[in-house]
Amino acid sequence: MKPALRALQSLVGAAALVASSLLGLAPGAEASAQVYNPCARLSAGQVRFSAYGANRVTFATATDRSSDVVAITGCVRSGSGYAQEWQDWGYVGQKGFAAGGTWEDTWKSPSGSFSITEALGRRNPGTALSYHTVKPDSRWGGERGATYNQYFEGTGGESDENLFSLMNQGYYEQAAVINYNRLPDMPTVQGASFAIFFHAGRVPSAGCVSTSLATVTRLLQTDRPGDRIIMGAVDDVFTPYSSNPFGAISAKYGSTGGTFGRLGAPTSNEVVGRRDGGAYQLFQNGAINWSPQAGAHVSQGGIRSAWARNGFEDGPLGYPTSEETGGLPGGGVYQMYQGGAIVWGPGAGAHATRGAIRSAYAAVGFERGPLGYAVSDEAGGLRDGGAYQLFQGGALYWSPGTGAHLSLGAIRSTWASTGSEAGPLGYPTSDELRISGGVYQRYQGGAVYWSPSTGAHAVTGAFTAAMAGGGFSAVGFPTAEKVAGLVRGGAYQSFQKGLLVSSPATGAHVSSGALRAAWGSTDYERGPLGYPISDPYAGAGGAVLQDYEHGKIVITSGGAVTIEGPQP
Repeated sequence: MKPALRALQSLVGAAALVASSLLGLAPGAEASAQVYNPCARLSAGQVRFSAYGANRVTFATATDRSSDVVAITGCVRSGSGYAQEWQDWGYVGQKGFAAGGTWEDTWKSPSGSFSITEALGRRNPGTALSYHTVKPDSRWGGERGATYNQYFEGTGGESDENLFSLMNQGYYEQAAVINYNRLPDMPTVQGASFAIFFHAGRVPSAGCVSTSLATVTRLLQTDRPGDRIIMGAVDDVFTPYSSNPFGAISAKYGSTGGTFGRLGAPTSNEVVGRRDGGAYQLFQNGAINWSPQAGAHVSQGGIRSAWARNGFEDGPLGYPTSEETGGLPGGGVYQMYQGGAIVWGPGAGAHATRGAIRSAYAAVGFERGPLGYAVSDEAGGLRDGGAYQLFQGGALYWSPGTGAHLSLGAIRSTWASTGSEAGPLGYPTSDELRISGGVYQRYQGGAVYWSPSTGAHAVTGAFTAAMAGGGFSAVGFPTAEKVAGLVRGGAYQSFQKGLLVSSPATGAHVSSGALRAAWGSTDYERGPLGYPISDPYAGAGGAVLQDYEHGKIVITSGGAVTIEGPQP
């Protein structure tokens, strides 16, 4: 506020306003009915700005935002509500109330709930508030800088209020400081108005509340640090919906800015009797949910919609335990719950993550890892009681027997081509693991291997054990899927360095190089040697050998081939 001395410009019209002020009306304005029982409305929880359980609450309300005439009422805490102590009338800023905060030179008073901790005037009337006895050099800071919206002693600058001069004109004979744009209510913002006082010298001002000296003195003598003033237009201050005036929901709503905060006006009464003794209240732009264990938190927007899909507090997430928190990649936000979290990401929407799937998601860096943001909620109903969740970069699958593991990229596509968890591979039992030249992932029924040159291929059945037992070093990455239909139930699979060949009776063994060529000359498994029953192994003199069901092939260091056993 600029110096209250400017209010002298309004004195000429003040007398004409007095008559209308007694009715609580501003001349020429459409007005709501003035509320002369604000203490009862506060007791019913029908006030849009929280009193934060203060012992005394003063109301200053106008019939509409453009009116500078206010009804002023003092309320004191009494049992489970508030009782009226006194009532008077007065003025606010010449242009009435702002819709929330105000700035210099707007000639409006701020709307809201503000604490009172400090006072000033000619002499201490016996107040428990921190009191400044005004002296010739007493100033209130209006110049931008460290003294802005603070009391100080000094010569001051052009915009600093001369408290001594204004006191002697009757305005600051006694005054309580309304903690708008100052601690402890809020950080001080340069330019967002200063010197918002509840002072004597009843006259319209640049933003103060003014009334009779007797009323200001009474407030100073009865109020304690932390008592509050609630001020604004009737329709901005009061609501027909009720809540617990001393409850956590009312306090949380007040901390969001009440009517002018992000939630807007209440649209329901406070509803109690929810799970675990909780409660909620609905507002234009969301809700506040509370439980004894989780506290009171705002729920709104896409994150609230995702919570609704998951059953609100009756679902697996339970109650929110934090406010929405930003700073995620791309402007994402998240909110924590008793049973997990809901994360919203650009292009992904809002989705819940919880339990073992969330733990696995955390292990790879949440949305900053390879999975990115979730694009679905967790879905159950899979084989063996499993569940999965989709993400921008892949998926996470969980089952009771395997835990939660990632499913990404080409390996995921190959797994899907086999039927995912319902196919022969079953659920993943590991995340992707690095191996020379590529990666692989283990599954209940095998593995999927990938390299840049071969792509991704599944290895199942007996071939899985062969690869784990040293077969990878012998044959490298698979280059195709398994081919079944050989004699006596056999199968084979091609790899970079050869094949793996199996039958139910012999297991899986490597078949490669010159040994395979020699075996091929006998018509492979269809010939007299049958299936291999060993991998290639070293013999005397540098020879390489491999055993078969009905014989053996020996290749000497010089390349000579000997087939022992039945001949074709």
